[in-house]
Amino acid sequence: MDPSSLERLRQVLESGWIGLGPVTKQFEQELAHSDWVGKHPVAVNSGTAALHLALVVADVPEGSAVIVPANTFVSTASVALQHKCRVILADIERATGNIDLESVRDILDTESDVGAVIAVHYSGIPCDIAGLDEISRQYGVPVIEDCAHAIGSVWQGRPMSESPHIQAYSFHATKALALGEGGCVTFNDRASAERAKRLRRLGIDMSTRSWANPYDIPELGFKYNMGDIAAAVGLGQLASLPDKLQKRWSIVQRYRERLSGAPVELVCEAGDSDRTGGFAVPVLVKDRERVRKELDAAGIESEIYFRPLGAFPLHATRATPVAELFSRDVICLPVHPLISLDEVDYVCDRLSESVV
Repeated sequence: MDPSSLERLRQVLESGWIGLGPVTKQFEQELAHSDWVGKHPVAVNSGTAALHLALVVADVPEGSAVIVPANTFVSTASVALQHKCRVILADIERATGNIDLESVRDILDTESDVGAVIAVHYSGIPCDIAGLDEISRQYGVPVIEDCAHAIGSVWQGRPMSESPHIQAYSFHATKALALGEGGCVTFNDRASAERAKRLRRLGIDMSTRSWANPYDIPELGFKYNMGDIAAAVGLGQLASLPDKLQKRWSIVQRYRERLSGAPVELVCEAGDSDRTGGFAVPVLVKDRERVRKELDAAGIESEIYFRPLGAFPLHATRATPVAELFSRDVICLPVHPLISLDEVDYVCDRLSESVV
């Protein structure tokens, strides 16, 4: 946590206003002017809420199908079910861990009721945004980007905010911009953002307020709003985010340099001008469970992101063989701003010994 968060929290607590208020608005303004989020951001209480609001504001029809990659957290699919849609799983690219656009096209060519595609930037590695946009235009379906891992990611040398799609971010405790809980959804136009701001607070519209009418509810919404306590933490974290992202990127680079000759597959960006935000460092290995146990014995914690969605009761039955193999082989190595490059070298040495 950035030390300035404590002072910002003190100011909020002493102000007597701790819910959705002026600090949340300030946080949104800072996000809008940042290099990492931009557009018209709407702060909410989780990345899951951000995804759900994205579906609603995109006017995805209830009862339609939503395509999601098999390699993602359950939230990406559960929001479609909450929106009364059915889930269709797309396969992934082994090289990036991201959604396979050919798999998406196959689905769109055979399914007539697709209402949206949700693409995930796995571990912060950017998807092919241009390819997604082409699909969106060709088939007339909106694309929503799950950017839970993608704070600090760069697509074709440009910030993620230049994407033409609705984007949903997570500020969960594990993320580079960590509030504990929180998120935001961003739009290219102000009107959509204003609608999302009403919907995040039960649909309440204060613009018609009068003595006789305190508020109106033209459209029912949800209880998804962020409050000023979380926003105060966010403002502090946002101030130190550039340094943290630079540290993460240097760690990712060190891993890739040290493991370039090792018998592991590096999961990397597809384009030379793309750059991961460094949420995770995934590699693919043989005999994963043995390797993980040896790393654990050496004092090195590893993680797996994620079990394929087909393993859960989502009623999504489409085969995703690449995602199945990927989930069997993937290991995510330690990455956070406090790890040293010497410790990264230690991890690489132990991993190289384990996979020989």
